[in-house]
Amino acid sequence: MLKNLNYLSLIFIVSSVAGCPSPATMVEPLPPPEAGQGFQLKTVPVQVAPGQENQDCYFFRVPSADAAWVNRIVLRQREGSHHLNIFRVRTVVNLSGEDGTIVKGGNDLKNPCWVSSNWADWPLVINSQSSVPGSETIDYTLPDGVAHKFEKGELLMLQTHYVNATTQVTPDVGEAWVNFEYYPTAKVKSELGTLFATNQNLKICPGENKFYEKTCRLPQPATIIAANGHFHSRGTRFSMFSWDEVAGKGGQFYDSTSWSDPVMATGLSVSVPANGGVLYRCEFQAPSDSCGNPGNGCCFTFGPQVETNEHCNAFVYYYPRINTDIPCF
Repeated sequence: MLKNLNYLSLIFIVSSVAGCPSPATMVEPLPPPEAGQGFQLKTVPVQVAPGQENQDCYFFRVPSADAAWVNRIVLRQREGSHHLNIFRVRTVVNLSGEDGTIVKGGNDLKNPCWVSSNWADWPLVINSQSSVPGSETIDYTLPDGVAHKFEKGELLMLQTHYVNATTQVTPDVGEAWVNFEYYPTAKVKSELGTLFATNQNLKICPGENKFYEKTCRLPQPATIIAANGHFHSRGTRFSMFSWDEVAGKGGQFYDSTSWSDPVMATGLSVSVPANGGVLYRCEFQAPSDSCGNPGNGCCFTFGPQVETNEHCNAFVYYYPRINTDIPCF
């Protein structure tokens, strides 16, 4: 492991990687921030065999000497990524690690890196699914005066999921980089809050067209500034609406019809009243000749595998942060 003052990374020689990636498809590594201007998290190159999925969990300590504010995050992934999510570690159940630990989930669904309930109260930091050619990099700067706050030595978990199967293909090795750029404390007016919501009550059987809606409440007024949706290849549309416990569904602020490269909507300014929140809707269509779980009528139910399961996950970024974490499982 290599550390210095401006970035944190893991560097390993991976003997299981056969040959060298093709220069024609290789994504250039993301350079770390300038010294003293931020830090970088970096994953290990991983080979994903044909027909396989690979999910790994990386643990990092924020290297800042004091509490740090971050206003810009840049993410880059090699092609074939299904998701990259970063969470703040809170209650430890079965998934744990210290600075530099890698929990290799691989393709083993019993590994704790695959079991989402193990991080049910771990607040979201950032997410991305973009890795198709031309959109491998997400560069997100928060509005002026708004910033993520990271405590000195705070423990983070970065999770990567690569797929080399029929719905997605990893042509080379899987690898990801994330840069966090510092923001002057004197300029901070509001702390960023995040909301990670997942609807686990899913069942889409071959030949069915279905939709699922669910709400997640914010106990105080807030402004939504960014959002992203996530489902698998039976998903046809992901939409989000403001929501009020009295008036119900409000205006739509998010819409995506691309399951493999969903929109990361930024530049939003959606006002949410006290005890209002977000209503998110996932629409699905399962081909009549498809099969998820053969033991359950070939239906697709909630689960992590891209080929045989489905998801309906909403990622929402807002301010000011509410002084309690809001997972919405």
